[in-house]
Amino acid sequence: MIVFAGICLLSNKTEFLCTECSKYFLIIFIAFSGYISAQKGKTSTIQNQQAASTMVNDYNKIFHPVKWRSIGPFRGGRSVCATGVVGDINTYYMGTTGGGLWKTDDLGNTWGNISDGYFTTGSVGAIAVSESNANIVYVGMGEHAVRGVMTHHGDGVYKSMDAGKTWKKIGLALTQHISRIVIHPQNPDIVFIAAQGALYSPTQERGVYKSIDGGSTWSKVLYVDEKTGCAELSMDMTNPHILYAAMWEHGRLPWKVISGGPGSGMYKSTDSGQTWKKIHEGLPAEMGKMAVSVCRSNPEKVYALIESDSEKSNKGLFVSSNAGESWSLVSNENKLVQRAWYYTELFTDPLNENIVYVLSAPALRSMDGGKTWEEINGQHGDYHDLWINPRNSKNMIIADDGGACVSVNFGKSWSPQSNMPTAQLYRINVDNEVPYRIYSGQQDNSSLVIASSELGSGGISRTSWTYSAGGESAFLAFNPDDPRYVLGGSYQGTIEVLDTKSRASTNIMAAPIQYLGMDAKDLKYRGDPTLMKLSVQKIMEPLVM
Repeated sequence: MIVFAGICLLSNKTEFLCTECSKYFLIIFIAFSGYISAQKGKTSTIQNQQAASTMVNDYNKIFHPVKWRSIGPFRGGRSVCATGVVGDINTYYMGTTGGGLWKTDDLGNTWGNISDGYFTTGSVGAIAVSESNANIVYVGMGEHAVRGVMTHHGDGVYKSMDAGKTWKKIGLALTQHISRIVIHPQNPDIVFIAAQGALYSPTQERGVYKSIDGGSTWSKVLYVDEKTGCAELSMDMTNPHILYAAMWEHGRLPWKVISGGPGSGMYKSTDSGQTWKKIHEGLPAEMGKMAVSVCRSNPEKVYALIESDSEKSNKGLFVSSNAGESWSLVSNENKLVQRAWYYTELFTDPLNENIVYVLSAPALRSMDGGKTWEEINGQHGDYHDLWINPRNSKNMIIADDGGACVSVNFGKSWSPQSNMPTAQLYRINVDNEVPYRIYSGQQDNSSLVIASSELGSGGISRTSWTYSAGGESAFLAFNPDDPRYVLGGSYQGTIEVLDTKSRASTNIMAAPIQYLGMDAKDLKYRGDPTLMKLSVQKIMEPLVM
């Protein structure tokens, strides 16, 4: 039995507390003890946070002298923009989706980064070099192919006055994703920006922007609404007052892509962007992503590539022979608008109005104005941009998921993509070998393993890495102390086991089902947490061979 001495709440005398008062005292005592413990907990949390902050600062001090070094892999990663230089067949620029801006002056045989130290984000959406002054280069940040695993958005526009040696940020930071830059052919101070805008939220920072003072100031000259940005912009180079803009209502939610809506439409300006007219005669009423290209050799002819209702036949390549006043459908082949939100890129030969290019999973070319198509053999696949030399249309540079490459023979052969360490790596893991090795999955490529250093050699080279298990989306699992057997995942549950000693592999799965193209309602293991748990446990079990 426990008794307490003090002033009794009932008798108001100094004596042992009665049973009733003891109850009240216990409640007060416990509450007060809890308060003291909570305050100690808060103090402890604050102290832990301060210690963690101090630790971070200490790490910053410790690692400040350490310099980053590139260890590869020496194969290109995704690029959605590239351009050449009029009058200089050797020089080209490539914008990558994670590695900034690169330049070559030897037809793509070697590349060097020219944005490090100047750009504050690494995803490049558009590049343009002035035709009248090759020293002037504009770069728009934020890739425009709206993937579910996009890199970080961009931070506006950068400009160089010395062919990429130095850069200055010139505004439009909130546009986030820029799809095209068009420069006046005679006056590089006049420049237009096609801003797609934010992908995941509505914003007014999208549309077509114009500067008449080289980017010192900007005015928004075409705006539809906060969900609709500019996917493509094409200028009549024989009359730069005329522009065509493809406006695209779009966005992404966790469960779907939004491509198209009432905001989508095709527009034309004849007064350098001051006013715009919506052009629609002969075009589908329902519009998704679009591209537009006016022929330099005959500006009366304009081509448009339009995503529309997939259940109908009014999508595909359209042509106008009267500068956009009316349109007719040329081809509704599905391959022209497949996976439209990722591709939908259209270009015309500057010297021949009948030669048309459409970029998609393959690169397609038509020699008869879009009636028939042939595939161009490139270095990689998944194509996003094309620059054609306006003086020599056999000379071009193409951007794809493997980087960029140059051709001087009408696309018969291309410069290599094994000379640019610009790979996008989804996630990394390491083993305990000496020197340790790094494992990862590369976007639109194989998984890979690469040495952290090369003992007794000249350093990391192209021979320092090789493929690993699984595919681009791989989570790689292995015994870090004995990584002979590597398990790598791929799409929708496929798992590969690779024996690195014999270089043989086999696939294992929780069930012999390939889920690609299958509706969610048809998935065998959809929404069953116990089976998902078993699947994870199986993957994590040690492999005994």
